[in-house]
Amino acid sequence: MTASLLNALFAGRPFAGGDREGWFAVHGGAARLPAVLRQPVLASFDALAQRYRGPLSFGRGLRDPQTFDSHASPARLARLGLTVYLRDIAPAVPGAHAFLQALEAELGIGEGTARLTAFASPGDEGVSLHYDAEEVISVQLAGRKTFHVAPMEEIAAPYGAQFGPGMAAVEDLYEQLGDRLPDPARARFETVEMAPGSVLWLPRGTWHRTEARGTDSFSLTIALRPQTALDALLAQLEPLLRAEVRWRRPLYGLRPASPGRADALAPLHGLLSTLPATLARLPADALAPRTEPERIAAIGPASRFARVPTSRLEVGPAAPGRALLVLHAWDRDWVERETLRTEIPAAVAPLARHLAAREGAFAARALHAEFAALPAAHVRQLLQLLVRSHFLRLLALPDSSAPT
Repeated sequence: MTASLLNALFAGRPFAGGDREGWFAVHGGAARLPAVLRQPVLASFDALAQRYRGPLSFGRGLRDPQTFDSHASPARLARLGLTVYLRDIAPAVPGAHAFLQALEAELGIGEGTARLTAFASPGDEGVSLHYDAEEVISVQLAGRKTFHVAPMEEIAAPYGAQFGPGMAAVEDLYEQLGDRLPDPARARFETVEMAPGSVLWLPRGTWHRTEARGTDSFSLTIALRPQTALDALLAQLEPLLRAEVRWRRPLYGLRPASPGRADALAPLHGLLSTLPATLARLPADALAPRTEPERIAAIGPASRFARVPTSRLEVGPAAPGRALLVLHAWDRDWVERETLRTEIPAAVAPLARHLAAREGAFAARALHAEFAALPAAHVRQLLQLLVRSHFLRLLALPDSSAPT
């Protein structure tokens, strides 16, 4: 999939992406859509329903926002006149996982943050009014439907779950409120008529509801939920704080009526005052999403490692000028299995034996100093090999962020 998927979806329309882009729709024949969306399995909702084995929900969205989870036949529910939502159709659509990964790469978002879902509504049905806390690309495949859309002005970049009239508010919503609750009565709605081949982009926080027109409607939704800056920061902050013993200590004596509560609180004031300096040790690049292969490819002198305690590494003789590496590691059932058998240059064997016996966390730069005669590339390649083979764990914090 080397061609631009966004170009195919949006018919060449320039696309800024994320919340920098307001809602918009493009129209045209379905033949321009990416090939993965034009397969026989997606020719109709019935064709997809025959292959689908995942979770689903159903409801009567134009009458009530409540939906119900079910394991019933999706095709049968649709024939009963219900709107049916298939939450994850990628396993049922050949090539869908590769499509989503390519789209994530094109958008520069983390792996696994895009989902492919499907909606089917009969001619008098649709989806109730709400906004989502994720970006949505709606692709109409069969039938026609009308979207009623408007920006939600009360909360910029909403976080958490969807919300709308008649829906329960999740706890996240309250923390984001300004002086007013989100209210669609204050919004100015526009209509978008969707036909086969139409694609609609909805940034998070866009009010929308749908109505199928005349005939049954079948559409796909590509839901995008990349990490927010908050998500990324919390993911990095936890290991950063966990490395400091004061943050690992249990908290006793802090209940309002506890005797000595003031004394228990005193060290926490000082601990909280260290947070700005702790955060300053995080580079902005630490918040960027990386797959595990990307993390391994980026191993450098500041990378830190720890040996997996249930793995063992043996280094033995091989052909002249070579050494044999054999690695055993536990699988998910705690059964030891051979996970690596390969040869390395004999000059690297002392480093491999050193790592086989090493305990505790260490930085790659320490190995460069101890084995200065070895080319840096040899050290790096061995570390990458042992991380991939589950003998070493690549730690989240680089050496510059490690506790002293």
